[in-house]
Amino acid sequence: MKEEEFEFILEKGEGYFIEFKENLDKSISRELVAFANSSGGQIFLGVDDKNKAIGIEITNKLRSQIQDFAANIQPTLDISLSEIDNVLIINVPEGIDKPYQCSDGFFLRMGANSQKMSRSQIIDFLQHEGKIRFEEQFHRYFDFEKHFNSSKLNGYLILSGITKNMDDISILENLGVLRKSGNTKRMLNAGVLFFSNNIDILLEQSIITCAVFEGTERIKVLNRKDFAEDIITNIDNALLFIKQSLKVEYKMTGEARRQEIYEIPLQAIREAVVNAVAHRDYFADGSHITVEIFSDRLEIGNPGGLPKGLTLDSFGKKAVRRNPIITNLLQRCNFVENMGTGINKIKVLCVEYNVKEPVFVFNKFFTVIFKRKETIGELIGELNGELNGELNAKQIILLENIRKKEGINITELSKILDIPFSTLDKQIRVLLRQNLIIRKGSKKTGGYYVV
Repeated sequence: MKEEEFEFILEKGEGYFIEFKENLDKSISRELVAFANSSGGQIFLGVDDKNKAIGIEITNKLRSQIQDFAANIQPTLDISLSEIDNVLIINVPEGIDKPYQCSDGFFLRMGANSQKMSRSQIIDFLQHEGKIRFEEQFHRYFDFEKHFNSSKLNGYLILSGITKNMDDISILENLGVLRKSGNTKRMLNAGVLFFSNNIDILLEQSIITCAVFEGTERIKVLNRKDFAEDIITNIDNALLFIKQSLKVEYKMTGEARRQEIYEIPLQAIREAVVNAVAHRDYFADGSHITVEIFSDRLEIGNPGGLPKGLTLDSFGKKAVRRNPIITNLLQRCNFVENMGTGINKIKVLCVEYNVKEPVFVFNKFFTVIFKRKETIGELIGELNGELNGELNAKQIILLENIRKKEGINITELSKILDIPFSTLDKQIRVLLRQNLIIRKGSKKTGGYYVV
């Protein structure tokens, strides 16, 4: 350390990364543990509480005592020592095997102080560090006779191509979601998610909430569904909800069945939904996986943000699994590849589909945002080859208004657009002939919908 750097540290004083001590005492163990459990730091021996370097006698005995303190920390902490102006500097790296503990307990750096962690703080810390996984915990209220669904296990085995040649309990043990001791059977949370009757009572946070909003803001809900079955059924139901809410183009290919082309590739959406289920933070109760459909975008979000060990630079390049048991079970039934390829696959599918790449947002939630076709004009541009003639500006505006308020009738359209009823009727007939809109419902209550 250079002299000017040392002077700067003295002037700045103690902080998250810096601790001053006049002499060596037993409290050094707490400081070592706190720095190791946080982001690392330095302890300066020979600096008083007024930030003045008073120095300390640096001997081999002193160095040996400090190393002994570090060796008695669990797990052992590897530190290094340096000195400047008769001040001994203990360099403490961020621990690679957290949490660290001394004889006085677990400590964490909080601002310029080292504080002992309470039981709840230790649990939160372990969860954050990935030392405790939700999926590996036993569900204390799971009653086998009441909650286990054998049919769902059978369905899973069929999807996975596994022959059922054992009883249910043995299969669940082999899948790694059940522990048996004598006559006692205990189901892991991972097993509850896949093989229980429903999860709204047992694991309410596992519900997938899907909603369609009017316009671009979360104000008026047009449709909402909460799916609270097992994981696989929830994924299928969420995908069906999305599919029914997106615009679709029908193309005749000469085959018996027409081709359906959705505005966003369904395979990319499927990857995003499965990713949300596989990687959400299930400790975060009180919030659901969400599917939100707006007029301009589709958002799929899950609580938890990026898992520990995954950075912005490694995102999409490295596989870090927050829930390896859940991911492995989904891999067995071909829902995921378990190779960390999901994000790149979503991007590639969108590029191949000639739509904008999705946006990925990380905070306490991880959100994938797919852009929808912003106007009917964009769709018209892609469908020009299918039309018998160009649409004029009035017809495109008419289409846009029908898209914004599906089911609208001609009287309402006439008022909104300030176009006489007879003129509007002619424009609507053109759109009907082009098969761009359809009419549903009775003469009195029916309205128009974009195809």
